Amino acid sequence: STQSTWGYLIMESSTLKKALLGVFGVLVAGASFGIANFVSNRLKKDVKKKEEGKGKGKENPKPNDEEEEDEKLQGKIIEVDSFVKPSSKLTPNPIVAFKSGERSERCIIPEESCIPDGAFTYCERQYNTEAELLKARKYLKAGPKKFIYFNPSNVKAAIVTCGGLCPGENVVIRELVMILWYSYGVREIYGVKYGYEGFYKKTEEGDCYVRLYPSFKAVSGEPPKGSIEVVELHNLGGTALASSRGGFEGDRIIDGIVAHGINQIYGIGGDGTHRGLLKLSEIIKKRGLEISLIGVPKTIDNDMPYLDKTFGFDSAVEASQIAIQCADVEANSAEYGVGLVKVMGRQAGHIAMHASLASRDVNVCLVPEFPFEVYGPKGLFEYVIKRLKSRHHCIIVTGEGAGDNLKDANLGKEVKKDGSGNVIPNDIGTFLKENIVKYGKEKYKMDITLKYIDPSYILRAVPANASDRYLCAVLAEYAVHAAMAGYTNCTVGTVRTMTALIPFSHITKKSASLIKFNDRNWQRLLQSTGQPPFINDNQPCHQLSLIHI
Repeated sequence: STQSTWGYLIMESSTLKKALLGVFGVLVAGASFGIANFVSNRLKKDVKKKEEGKGKGKENPKPNDEEEEDEKLQGKIIEVDSFVKPSSKLTPNPIVAFKSGERSERCIIPEESCIPDGAFTYCERQYNTEAELLKARKYLKAGPKKFIYFNPSNVKAAIVTCGGLCPGENVVIRELVMILWYSYGVREIYGVKYGYEGFYKKTEEGDCYVRLYPSFKAVSGEPPKGSIEVVELHNLGGTALASSRGGFEGDRIIDGIVAHGINQIYGIGGDGTHRGLLKLSEIIKKRGLEISLIGVPKTIDNDMPYLDKTFGFDSAVEASQIAIQCADVEANSAEYGVGLVKVMGRQAGHIAMHASLASRDVNVCLVPEFPFEVYGPKGLFEYVIKRLKSRHHCIIVTGEGAGDNLKDANLGKEVKKDGSGNVIPNDIGTFLKENIVKYGKEKYKMDITLKYIDPSYILRAVPANASDRYLCAVLAEYAVHAAMAGYTNCTVGTVRTMTALIPFSHITKKSASLIKFNDRNWQRLLQSTGQPPFINDNQPCHQLSLIHI
């Protein structure tokens, strides 16, 4: 019948449809497998090509100087210059209590606590494979040695502070003097005032070399005019020796050092100071002098390469909390309140990031490492307006160098530099202060109350806090141990929680230590603030392609 015929056709059509769908599914699955297989094979080929192409200029881009240097140093202990030769006559360390029974008035550590020759610490924090560990760079461990090169009675030491102020400089000066005087028995210790130029500069009072004493009570008779006692320096901010940028004239500096009979120099400073120390080391080698140069790394921005942390950073983060708290109070006391805080950080945003993480009240954190835009639907200004409409307040913390990565506004084309050759960043704080208010008024008729707080110079002038005092004491102690053992041309810093010796030639060739997008702390910051990238082009994780490595 007609009805049964139609039923049959419908049934057959349904069966055919299922069959076609089945065939289509098989084809799709096959195609997917084929594509996945193709991609997998292609990736394997690419990896193989890269491995085979190592050393072939056409298949791989030419590595930069840092990459070539890293390649050479894989798996090696980074050697440090030393005056010690096989024929050198060494002196038993006066602070070591030898098992043989040899003692001195100052023996304070057992023989087994001395650092053996060749002891090292690894460079990186994490290794994913054993092969990576075998290739890792190693730094010599700092610490006291059983025998020393310099006889304490023949040592004339000089301490100099260079560059900008940083919490903890006075602590380092104090501890250097205390270790030299009380542990090693050195009696001629000088402070060189006004940075590098103090080595050769003349003033109305004479030269810039002043005697340093633990306390004037330790001196028999009247101390020389201008002398400084260091016993209470750790309670003060700044540097008792004064500081300056620039003034570096290598030969004149060495002439001054030689004229005063100095044979140990302790330089407290950042990357510019260490570049200067490297140049001085070359002049000293050329002249065949035995003058030990030891650096104590100082940068409030915490951006010295290889090092876990530099002194002054913790104090700066702690000091910034008052400014952020005040900004939060101001912002929450207005209908549409914005609290804006600018902290130090030219190239690196470590202070801004850690201050924001410690505060827990910050809604937006801007750092020099990552680009951002202020205009457009996904720009910073629209985000601030949206937050003000919903929450009525917004707390912004910015590093001083963040404006150099601002993509859609011009803060000024003129490049200015300070005496040390560092680029002075454009004023992002004033720009945001003026334009956030203007944007809200002109586009949304919103009366924004914005309070701008710039505590930059407060952060660097405060006395060191407890954790920085401890770090300063450790670095100063190990700097003296290094110099007395005959090491030279190196700086003392913490590498993966261990105190290590890093050559000037090594630390000055590496770029500054900056925040990377996949850093755990940056990811914590993004989770804490909930801020978007402030970029309008919708590129995911755009920062990854713009990170300064």
